Amino acid sequence: MLFAALLLPFSSAARLTALTSSHNFERSRLSSAAESVNAYAAIKLTSDLLWANSITRGASADGMSCRTKDLTLTLRIVNHAGLIDLNVAGVSTIAAGMTALAMSEQQAAAVAGSIVAFRSPQAGSAGASGPEPDFGFKHAPFEDIVELLDFAEMRRFTPEQLGEVFTVDSHSAFVARSFAPKPLQPILAKLDGAAREGPNTLRAYTLVTKISRRGESAIDARIVTTGDMRGSGRRTPSLPLSPSANAALPECGNVLGADMAAWLAETFP
Repeated sequence: MLFAALLLPFSSAARLTALTSSHNFERSRLSSAAESVNAYAAIKLTSDLLWANSITRGASADGMSCRTKDLTLTLRIVNHAGLIDLNVAGVSTIAAGMTALAMSEQQAAAVAGSIVAFRSPQAGSAGASGPEPDFGFKHAPFEDIVELLDFAEMRRFTPEQLGEVFTVDSHSAFVARSFAPKPLQPILAKLDGAAREGPNTLRAYTLVTKISRRGESAIDARIVTTGDMRGSGRRTPSLPLSPSANAALPECGNVLGADMAAWLAETFP
């Protein structure tokens, strides 16, 4: 009995270690699978226009979900043609994005002016009343939307919220209204020349995939551009995904395609 009592803490610790190791292994598998789905989607967006048109209609707002065996997958695709490019959009268009984030019109205009000054190669282009970033004006293009957080006025927003409205990857001063987030659409309608119909020739997308199985889940989010046949892109903060009831979900073969559904079924038997 004494020997058993001495071994009990070690037995419990070993069991906990095994459970933790199993948990980490499953999370790693799900994470790799989510990354693979995004790579697959990136390539299909370039190579299969019929698939691209179908999937982007269903997965643009809050994502679309499907199931394969005991695995649930949610995919969201955001076309950057509907977002505001911080490097080329005009002051009024950037201000429209700030207003869509529930910033007052006066503050939105002031911050938008400072954003244009931030990216401008010429020093001294900021308005006297505009806010200044903590580390000074960069006078170079934005490399990522998180640079907006250099402005104290922007720190009320998360990177995920900023990613719903802004981009540095569309390379267009115009916004495709039909792809814009719903809060931005009526504001764009009031701006002359800020919006247009249809996407750009060079397309950029945010892909967010969440895979859940047996109580575990993992998310992969990345920005990709069409023409990159590697499908890798760069990682980015995730975007909100709408939950779905498992009973109502279609088979992943009907959503993603038979080849990806077969791969998922083989990977998670």
